[in-house]
Parts: sequence; structure tokens; C-alpha cells
Amino acid sequence: MDAIQLFVIISAMDRKLISDFFHLNLPSDMEQCIELFAIFGGYNQPIDTDQPIETLIFEHIISPFESHRENILLPLNDNPLYINLLHAIAVGDRRQRSAYRRARIGKERGSEAFAFLRHSGYLSLERSREIPLQRAYPKQRFKKEIEHHVISHKYRFITPFLRFWFAFVEPFSQSIREENYQFFLEHFREHFNAFVGFTFEELCDLYIREILAPTFGGDILDSGSYWNREVEIDLFTETMEGEIWVGECKWTNHKVNKKEFHKLEEKCSKLSITPDKIFLFTKRGFSNELNDIKDKRLYRIDAEELSVLTNRS
Repeated sequence: MDAIQLFVIISAMDRKLISDFFHLNLPSDMEQCIELFAIFGGYNQPIDTDQPIETLIFEHIISPFESHRENILLPLNDNPLYINLLHAIAVGDRRQRSAYRRARIGKERGSEAFAFLRHSGYLSLERSREIPLQRAYPKQRFKKEIEHHVISHKYRFITPFLRFWFAFVEPFSQSIREENYQFFLEHFREHFNAFVGFTFEELCDLYIREILAPTFGGDILDSGSYWNREVEIDLFTETMEGEIWVGECKWTNHKVNKKEFHKLEEKCSKLSITPDKIFLFTKRGFSNELNDIKDKRLYRIDAEELSVLTNRS
């Protein structure tokens, strides 16, 4: 079975991908759905969601490891430049410059590698919305760290499955071949919960675009994350009506408290913006203090509410 048959390829996260995954596998709730989607999103073979997650990984990824690896790496010609860059993006902050540093390649080679990986169906580009440095007059000077700052776009994997492979599987390919799974399992158990956070963030952005924008009667101009030299905001949406919506996504096993709301307000203050709507997305609910905040701009959304994206009847 070749790669096109086995893996779904899309250019960006869309509703069909999560909906197809849900109806193919029928997870019990959205928490389970999101965790499994972070691994198997874009993998079009059914999985038994009654089984433990590690059992599913061994059955569908580790057991057929060699055939998966051949399919995934075939277009790369086993080139370590491409493999190292994909790993760097999978485990890092996805920014161009930090990915190049982690992969130990320069900007020129990195840009050439990305062009190849985008053309080959591995990656897409998320452009920065940071405004370039504005000088009041030509010879105006700023602090050294500001002068040296370079705006950096981000890379994203076409599917969650590919991201999971290069974050957790490919780095341990040699030991997996030797049937030594200890290092893979230790790494997976330590880092998987944090890994799911980005998939949750992507789904929350999708929820804003597909559900909230029509509900509020807003036409989206741009949506995604926002980052600059000082601030990073998970969700930053600009509408055609001139509104700014911001949000944070917390995939943690404890309730989100009011500190997260105030942190987001501080980030907005640094950007000199007053958001029209503020969204807090959570895996496990909100503290009483956060629920008691009276702010008409604030919307509290838990993971289960994202089930509408699956077109679940």
C-alpha cells in the first residue's frame, strides 16, 4: 500500500479531517478524540478506540514500522537534511530560524529544504503577522536585541500523523528496529501531553473560524496564532469588521484559573490592543474564580464543545 492510499494529505487543518477521523473511529468523547487525532489524524485506517493508546501505537505504528517508514521517507531519499529539519519542526516552536538552528543548517539550505518539503506534501507555511520595525527617521537606533531581531514565519505539518512520526518515532528508528522500545516509550510518556497541546490549538482555531465567526456574524480576515519578539498568543483573529479576537488554549489536567485570563490581558497590553472578544479553551474546565469574572468579552469553552466540528449527530 503506497503513501497516498495510507495517509490523507491536506494543505491545512480543516473540518473534514477531524470529522472524517471521528466517524471512522468513533471515540468516546472529545478528550479521547483529540488525543488520538494528535497521533492518527490523516491516517485513514480505522483504529479500535476501546484499546489503550499505547496498544494502538504498537499495533498501527510500531508493528508496521518498516512499511510506514518506507512510505513516509521515500520522497526524501533518506536525506538527513530533510529528516533533521522535519524533526526540528516537530519538537520545536515551529519558527523558521529556531528550526534551522536545531537542525544545524543555514537559512539558505533551510529555505531550499522547506521548498522541497512543501512541494512533497510534508509542510505548509504559517506567515508571521508581526509588523516590521518602524523607524521615525532613517538613522534612528534601537536596543541591540531589537535591531538584530528578524521576523520568522512558522512551519506546520500537513497532518498530525506526520508530526507525530517525526517527533516520536523517527528519532528512535534504530532502537525500534532492534525491538528495544524503552527509549521510545519513555519519551512518549514524558512529552505526549504537551505535544497534544498544539493539535488542540489548531482545532480551537478551526472552531473560531467554523463555528464562532458565523455565530457572531463576523467575516474573518485572518486567523491563527500571533507571535513577535516579546509576545506569543495562541489564537489571534482579525475580522473584516475591524474586530480583534484573542484566545489561549490549555491542554492540562487541571482547571484553568483567572491568572491565564490576566496573562492574556497583559499580552494584549504589550501589543497595545484591546480585544473585542477573549476565548479561553480548556481540557478540564475552569476554576470558580475564573467563572466568576464578569466580562462580556470573555468566552469559556471546554474541549467537549469542539464536538460540533465532527458533525456528530
